[in-house]
Amino acid sequence: MRIGLLVLYVSAALEGRYAVAQDLIEHAGLDAACIDLNQTAMNLTAAGRLQDSEATLSAALANPASGAEPPCGWMILHNLATVMGLSGRLAEAEVLETRSLTILEKRYPTGDPLLLRPLQSLAQIQFQERKIAKARETFRRLQSIPAERPKDRAIVHGLAAMLLYTEGRYREGEAEYLKALGAWEESGRLETTDVAAVLGGLAALYIAAGRYRDSGQALDRALAIVASAKDAVATDWIKLFSTRAELHFRQREWGAAETDLAAAISAAARDRQLSRTFLESVLADYAYVLRKNHRRREARAIETRAAALQSSDLTKEVVDVSELLAKAGTAKK
Repeated sequence: MRIGLLVLYVSAALEGRYAVAQDLIEHAGLDAACIDLNQTAMNLTAAGRLQDSEATLSAALANPASGAEPPCGWMILHNLATVMGLSGRLAEAEVLETRSLTILEKRYPTGDPLLLRPLQSLAQIQFQERKIAKARETFRRLQSIPAERPKDRAIVHGLAAMLLYTEGRYREGEAEYLKALGAWEESGRLETTDVAAVLGGLAALYIAAGRYRDSGQALDRALAIVASAKDAVATDWIKLFSTRAELHFRQREWGAAETDLAAAISAAARDRQLSRTFLESVLADYAYVLRKNHRRREARAIETRAAALQSSDLTKEVVDVSELLAKAGTAKK
């Protein structure tokens, strides 16, 4: 069963994913125009306007007069990679973050604190792509840079936890997740989407370890955080609902699993930039559970839509999927 393995969990929200400290910005020698440009894009992202943020950054990258070359170019690429990652467009995100690091590594020595955020982001992207060997290599590079602030330590612990989880070392992974939660608390960001991501990863680990009650508690807390977070995006909801669907599946609670996957699809319909691969995975899981609930006709319709995504416009298909979901709900009644 594939539910719950849709995307590997690492912290993916604003502070944990791409915020660059003011002292590092000054260290990089960025001018006011560069800072304003990136701040505008990040404010759009924080408001959930990923498409507008992407357009702002892409336009700057395509216009040499905007300062897309060093020293500003690395930050534009870094933030654009983040926007791509938040919509599940991981292959594009990896290319952009690698380019960002290439610029930085030509200007700064190995171990410079300015490399910390892009390396964190790249490792997170590679984990989510399931490029575990590459993610380990990036993580080793990351460990050579001192993580002095609590939120930096939180992300390092979260990445370590994910690596241990993929190796089946659940107790050690749990300990790292708990350290990440402690570091986020120390930073004063306990009720944020960063923490929701850590709790989602912890819940997935608990499912793998057969600790279903603990997983349910972690997911309840994570969903409550995302519900009140202003910077939550569609992928935050999709990951959590998909993981809770896996929890229900493991306990043979087919109806509850279907409800959660329907909620994940509804969340997907709100992000017009969502990766095709990401959406296909959600639809495949939903069709699987529909079959478990003896609703084969609806399952076939969902599978047809999932297959159609490979050769059609994503934004149109998202709308069609939403309509199909509504029809399936009516048929159930």
